[in-house]
Amino acid sequence: MTRKDFIKVVGAAGFVSSASVVQGKMRPDEQEAHDIYGRFHVDNCMGLLDSAPFLQIPAADSVGVAFAVNALASGYAEVADNPEMKGAVRYRSEGFPYSPANPRVLQVRITGLKPATRYWYRVGASAVGRPIGYWTKQSEIEWGGVHSFVTSGAAAASHFVAMTDTHGNRASMRLVLKRMRELAAPVTVWTGDVPASLIDDEETAVRLYLKPLPGDPGIAEDAPCFFLPGNHDYRGQWYQRNPYRIMMARSAEERSVRDRLLCRNFAVRQGDVAMIGLDTGEDKPDSHPAHGGNAHFEKYRTMQTAWLRDQFLRPEIASAPFVVAFCHIPLFDARPDANPGTILENWADYQKQCSDEWGPVLTENGVQLLVCGHKHKLRYDAATRGRSWAQIVGGGPELGYVGWGANKRPDPSRFPTVIEGRVESGRLVVCAHDVLHGKVAARYEFSARG
Repeated sequence: MTRKDFIKVVGAAGFVSSASVVQGKMRPDEQEAHDIYGRFHVDNCMGLLDSAPFLQIPAADSVGVAFAVNALASGYAEVADNPEMKGAVRYRSEGFPYSPANPRVLQVRITGLKPATRYWYRVGASAVGRPIGYWTKQSEIEWGGVHSFVTSGAAAASHFVAMTDTHGNRASMRLVLKRMRELAAPVTVWTGDVPASLIDDEETAVRLYLKPLPGDPGIAEDAPCFFLPGNHDYRGQWYQRNPYRIMMARSAEERSVRDRLLCRNFAVRQGDVAMIGLDTGEDKPDSHPAHGGNAHFEKYRTMQTAWLRDQFLRPEIASAPFVVAFCHIPLFDARPDANPGTILENWADYQKQCSDEWGPVLTENGVQLLVCGHKHKLRYDAATRGRSWAQIVGGGPELGYVGWGANKRPDPSRFPTVIEGRVESGRLVVCAHDVLHGKVAARYEFSARG
């Protein structure tokens, strides 16, 4: 039975006229309709849960989780400090004064956690029926399997991995996810450009973010993911209508009133590493006709400049021996003819506004490294006098070629990467893993901040 058939049948089974409600009681046929709806997915369908859980927006005391479902449902997560799930605490999809239900994607925010602590969790969903007007009946909760994760914090492992520019390429995505699981870092950073071009419908979004590989266990069921959009993630009708429908906004408690719109930025301590996320936005100026007059990225970037300065006033960030920043579009390009993203021709090779505004803040605070993507080719730009931070540009989805269609040609320098950072013997060691050829393509070391 397909998902469309399932929704059609349960919708018919669940309908009863509200005119038959008498003194708050249901007639036998109404109760029967409720019960049919409640047990239908168990008896006749593939199940409510339709994807692995995707852990995201990690912090020292909270984490979010999203997952796909096959029908209108409410979402839950149970969390415990033991694999047997004894004494588990149950969370519901957040919403006040009413918990939301959704027919395709559910989100749960898990709060009140301890820093640098392992937790076990599972997600669940219950089908929602409204056969009598606004009266609601829910089925028994269908639970997924038990997984575990470790919260961030100064005592957590100083270890991360990053991927970028997956562009819906399943062959390269399979290689990237395989290597990330082998490295088993406690957190992942996804620096954007998830779709091949743009996203206009929800099913495409669900496939790209939650179900990128058929039969695969998922991207972030055991290691929470920091997500930063690329320019392609901003394109299409779906994202512009639903920017936080799958990839959740960070908790409002992490932001001041001034920074209330900065829902993607993060500054989180991961062991000896302070991880800072910045959103470069689109790769063309706001005045470009492609935006139809709707873009406000230039103001958005300037808002992040004030936010970025404030992060280094936080004790846990100021005291970190290592600071690594992440974004999608590079902030530096040594070529004199590199496109700065401020002109109407073509698209940005680097983001000059961000370089001008964020670059000095990163240098003033001794940031050692910026990890980004966008260019689809591994590159390293060493720190220079007046710029404390080196820059690693990750590879894209191409498997040993460049170009598309009739313009496609071999290029051995094009391969997908996993960028790994780990503190070893008091130094930050960063490896660029070439997942196409199964080797480390580059290795760099950084000293602690003075």
